[in-house]
Amino acid sequence: MSPRFPAFFALPLLLAACDVGTCPAGDLDGVNSDPKILGGDAPDAAEHDAVVALHLIWMGKVMPAPFCTGTLIEEDIVLTAAHCLDEAWGGTSYAEMDPADVVVYVGDNPVGDLTGNTTTVDELLIHVDYDRINLENDIGILRLSAPVTSVTPVPALDTSVGWTNADAGIAINFAGFGETETGSYGQKLQVDGVFGGLGCAVSGCWDAGIPATQVSYSQTSVQGTCSGDSGGPMFVDRSGTVYVGAITSYGDWSCAQYGVSTRVDAFETWISDFVSGSSSTTPASCGDGTCDLGESCDGRGASTLCTADCDGQLTGFPLYRFCDVGPYCMGPGCS
Repeated sequence: MSPRFPAFFALPLLLAACDVGTCPAGDLDGVNSDPKILGGDAPDAAEHDAVVALHLIWMGKVMPAPFCTGTLIEEDIVLTAAHCLDEAWGGTSYAEMDPADVVVYVGDNPVGDLTGNTTTVDELLIHVDYDRINLENDIGILRLSAPVTSVTPVPALDTSVGWTNADAGIAINFAGFGETETGSYGQKLQVDGVFGGLGCAVSGCWDAGIPATQVSYSQTSVQGTCSGDSGGPMFVDRSGTVYVGAITSYGDWSCAQYGVSTRVDAFETWISDFVSGSSSTTPASCGDGTCDLGESCDGRGASTLCTADCDGQLTGFPLYRFCDVGPYCMGPGCS
């Protein structure tokens, strides 16, 4: 299992940086200008304009090459993968990166026109139930310091038009700034695909995935998503309206067999709460029988510890502890 992004802190060692807002135009050595993702093409649809790049600020400098991809779902809201925003080193607990350490680029070729096309980030959030070991609930969200008015956002898929098993075989489309078959990356590219099914339902999957929160697709070494495409969209057309249907999460190490994306419709309430101004630090209702937004069984992330709304074994020998959040078992004691 491999997340679809390059080594997070390797980027500063590989690429020349520039001051925020002063990056020069021009190409970087080693960046291939050919229109490929893995067998992809240049952006050719309105929805591709909403695909953005995430850039690390390192020692006050903006790294010209993006470390992940995202999508504008509102003028000031970007949807991406949780693992893109997780800066923890080892262990099972995630650590949200500082919003001041990332900028968002709007355009197709950041190594050529980074200047004037980046926006700073005021707030970011990793889903409280993100599992960084198994890449479950792999969804993150950012609030920009200013709205982007130059492109039209693409709406997030909601439950009224959500994924079902009947979608197997329909056309989908991916976009991202990730690695091409030549090993280069950093240019926005897009590629068509075929929806495989709920969970990890295609050949090569190491397990069945979680159908309630994940979808999958088959790919080859010459066509599909790869490193750097993490957080990017799986677009789906519903009766003429294009949605961000899922978020690129992980796949096999060689990017040659399959990919798994996080379902956006499964997190409709979480997304809408963030858009409206709520966050995991907002006081939640503890004791109502439901593990709500901002609550958890173990106080993970910035959540409110609320054991009253969770079933499970929360005390005793650590190896046997677990908690149930909705249909999911969390903790080392899960069977």
